[in-house]
Amino acid sequence: MKKIRLLLCLNTILLLNACSIFQPVKQEDLHYYTIATVPPACRPQRIQRTILVTQPRANAIYSNARMVYIPDCYQIQYFTQNRWADTPPNMLHPLLIKSLQNTGCFQAIINTPTTTYYDWILNTQLLSFQQEFLTQPSQFRLAVHVQLINAHTHRIIATKDFVTTQKAPIDNPHGGAIAANLATKKILGDIAYFCLQHRAE
Repeated sequence: MKKIRLLLCLNTILLLNACSIFQPVKQEDLHYYTIATVPPACRPQRIQRTILVTQPRANAIYSNARMVYIPDCYQIQYFTQNRWADTPPNMLHPLLIKSLQNTGCFQAIINTPTTTYYDWILNTQLLSFQQEFLTQPSQFRLAVHVQLINAHTHRIIATKDFVTTQKAPIDNPHGGAIAANLATKKILGDIAYFCLQHRAE
């Protein structure tokens, strides 16, 4: 009888161990953030210009949905449980278009190259899109290279690098996302104004 009880106990222990071994490892939930802020609409001063806004380019660091942060000089890391809802270029493209629409100054804004007639081409390249922990509080750095081209002559009308930093309200990815939205709003307004400065060319 004792042997039977001992065997039953051993079987129970083995079964419990097997269950614990083969249980799926619990993973932390992923958190997703988006960029959705644009400058407010302004009083329209319509000009007879049609502009093509091409998809922003970016290097490999910013060409995926992972959130980049800088913990120290010359170091690049990614948050493990936090993601952008889409790649930064994909998030920025419609916001660029919306910010230009909000100026009310263009006859038409085109988002993909077609046979449709357009006067200007706006090319952009994402240079920085990252939360930096080099200061306290941390800050989000957004930098965009902008190129405005005459579509008829293929002449470069103007180029400029726009850089802005925004302090994060909290030193975590959520705070970085808030700062990223504020930085985006600022830089989109600057880019729209840059285009309007050259409206006579």
